[in-house]
Amino acid sequence: MSTDVVALTKDRPDVGAVLEGLGARLQLPMAVSAHGGACRVYDGAGRLVVHIPEPVLIGVPGEIERLLGGGVQAAPPVWWVDIRADADLADAARIARACAEELVARHGGAMWTGAGR
Repeated sequence: MSTDVVALTKDRPDVGAVLEGLGARLQLPMAVSAHGGACRVYDGAGRLVVHIPEPVLIGVPGEIERLLGGGVQAAPPVWWVDIRADADLADAARIARACAEELVARHGGAMWTGAGR
């Protein structure tokens, strides 16, 4: 089972740029593949670690609460960035969380980790 993290950002994020900087900061051998707005992160052995589909703009009031529950405070409009980590790789969940934290730090917003579900 994968680990899902969601970043809700105030500005449209440049996920590829965030991931490039994140690899250097975490000192991990990572390769980033970007196609359109979607990105994939591979480890040094070429295994898929994290997949991030293209960010989606959410503009409907109440939609964030409907999808994630009441634990996240984010008023629309926000950019929804889904970050899915491979469950079979030890560092994948940590990388997904670090990516969400970096997106929120750069663009403002909130993050959801699914804790307590």
